[in-house]
Amino acid sequence: MKKWISLILLAIVLALPNPGIVVGQGDELTLVPFTDESFGIQGVVPDGWQEIAPGVYARGNGPTDVVLVAEQATPSTADATLTALLPQLGLTAAPESVGTLDTDTLSWTLYRVDVPSPALTISVDLALAEADGKTYIVVMQVGSDEYDALHEAVFLPVLQALAPYAPEPVEVPYVVEDVTFANGDITLAGTLTMPDVTGPHPVVILVTGSGPQDRDESLAPVADIKPFALIADHLTRNGIAVLRYDDRGVGESIGEVDGTIADYATDTAAAIDYLLTRPEIDPNQIGILGHSQGGIIAAMLGAQNSHVAFIIGMAGPAVNGRDLLLVQNERLLVAEGATETQVAEQLAFVSEFFDQLESGADEATIYQLVADHTRAQIEALSDDQKEALGDIDSYVQQSTDAFMGQYNSQWFLSFLQSDPGPDWAQVTVPVLGLFGGNDVQVDATQNATALEEILTTAGNSDFQIVTLPDANHLFQAAQTGAVSEYGVLEQEFTPDFLPTLTDWLLAHLTLATQ
Repeated sequence: MKKWISLILLAIVLALPNPGIVVGQGDELTLVPFTDESFGIQGVVPDGWQEIAPGVYARGNGPTDVVLVAEQATPSTADATLTALLPQLGLTAAPESVGTLDTDTLSWTLYRVDVPSPALTISVDLALAEADGKTYIVVMQVGSDEYDALHEAVFLPVLQALAPYAPEPVEVPYVVEDVTFANGDITLAGTLTMPDVTGPHPVVILVTGSGPQDRDESLAPVADIKPFALIADHLTRNGIAVLRYDDRGVGESIGEVDGTIADYATDTAAAIDYLLTRPEIDPNQIGILGHSQGGIIAAMLGAQNSHVAFIIGMAGPAVNGRDLLLVQNERLLVAEGATETQVAEQLAFVSEFFDQLESGADEATIYQLVADHTRAQIEALSDDQKEALGDIDSYVQQSTDAFMGQYNSQWFLSFLQSDPGPDWAQVTVPVLGLFGGNDVQVDATQNATALEEILTTAGNSDFQIVTLPDANHLFQAAQTGAVSEYGVLEQEFTPDFLPTLTDWLLAHLTLATQ
């Protein structure tokens, strides 16, 4: 699950002037090549600039230097990417393009935005290019007094150099096939990996968590780990076929991104129908592994679809959405160091927000609730922090607009009102429930206990619930489980995860042997 309500609405960035660091037209910068495999890009970056976050490079000539350049890629469309960037630019509507630039590899659409702050005006260059199911992004932030010089010396050369990067393919001892399948007018694209022996093979369909996800569950810029790519490789090496696919509207899949959980479940049902057409796949051994929200979908189909032979919940919820999100908020805040008072205030707000959504309150009422909460948080800041925000009314509006855009949606309401318990109670096929003791997004105590009780009461005679004590939501070995840890931990699973998964599958499946 990639979307959550952490509801600390304030991201305080002190943008103060730094006299004496102006780069004049005659100054020269050395640009050095780089490759970033997590984003799948290669290009150039100014020599000596430090990477302060994945794909973000800061000049760093002192603590108040605002100059940075970001070079990244996302599986979303250019329109969706621009919409997501608007709150960070202080905008509520997309700016007009200032032109285009064609390079040897990409066609860029260019934007410029001036963002006023109490101390100086920050100029932002933004460029977006779509290719191969991705949007490539270059952003340069600079004080307006340096804009002309760095636009020519950094931004334009970076655009000319940035290109998609694909490492040399690694030889694998199995079959890899790019596939597409249809769900009505939606076309879903994915990868089917199969053992290199004559089938038919048992198969696992991997279903992603919430938010737009590609077939690998790529997490850049949060982290480099690609959970579904790791799972597919490991299982296929052990004789089990795997189908993983880009969510609708992501990567090479076509369709609107914002759907309900039930909508996304129809995509997984279409994947099952597709596999039933493949002679290499055993129609009696088709199962689903759902990560986070994908676990809700796995339970839905396990209860409804007679072709589902087994289910694996990877941090799969077993309680209703409201209860899950309340515990999630509490654990997220505690993991990030919030005080008891802050946690209590946030949970009170979250509860009221949920009440209004579920009661069908009008948008203006909900908007005012969020705006009032944001303003209350600002009042708790120091005078220096308030000054750094600039115009408080504008900041409240921008923050509230961004919040409403993310959570006042049909997807979020469907998650809030979800209750996988009745579906789990109708699942009669074998079930493996995997949870992480350090998971702050799907709490193991809350959900593992509920799942065991539901399956026991329902009389399911073949299930196993396993909690890996140190695992976080991504099943990395974690210290606290905080989201801020994801990118700094080892970018691999905790040692027990894949063996536990594989041993259970091998005990329940019949593999092709020749």
